[in-house]
Amino acid sequence: LAGLNADVFGLNELENTTGVDALGDPTNGIVAGLNAIFGPGTYAYIDTGTIGTDAIRVGLIYKPAKVIPVGTFQTLDSADDPRFIDTKSRPALAQTFEDLSNGARFTVVVNHLKSKGSACDDVGDPDAGDGQGNCSGTRTLAAQALVDWLATDPTGSGDPDFLIMGDLNSYAQEDPIDAVKAGPDNTVGTSDDYTNL
Repeated sequence: LAGLNADVFGLNELENTTGVDALGDPTNGIVAGLNAIFGPGTYAYIDTGTIGTDAIRVGLIYKPAKVIPVGTFQTLDSADDPRFIDTKSRPALAQTFEDLSNGARFTVVVNHLKSKGSACDDVGDPDAGDGQGNCSGTRTLAAQALVDWLATDPTGSGDPDFLIMGDLNSYAQEDPIDAVKAGPDNTVGTSDDYTNL
């Protein structure tokens, strides 16, 4: 992380235990470690507490001298959209930031969709033998729920700039990535498409 020196980081596989703060722990937290390198206050974090019920979660850290959070964070889980099965995929985390150099706003959404490492037979989504591995349908539905959720401007940013990051557990030509790129209207080549950066 120190080598990347980014203004905003989306992180995956953080411990998701009540009372354990992988980002903010003053002795062992990621932010404390980065600030020991770069100086006090260089990095801060979005304090979400536990998110969902999985053993791991996603998170966000940022440089407060470069960007500031606008409003409160929001999460996407099964309560928002039943297509997003949060016992399979970890809840997504969205936060709007303002660039202090120019006032521009953008919303970062960190994701960790269902892995290919275990089956989704219990939700009727077996490995289809098409090279996409276990749970491709589950990831695709989660991706569709994600872009539909973002179309509602969940953080209330009023700004159309969304950056989807994290582990989608999918390669570039797989269905979940196609679903993200097609945007909420599910049609490629229209104004709501996402660009694969």
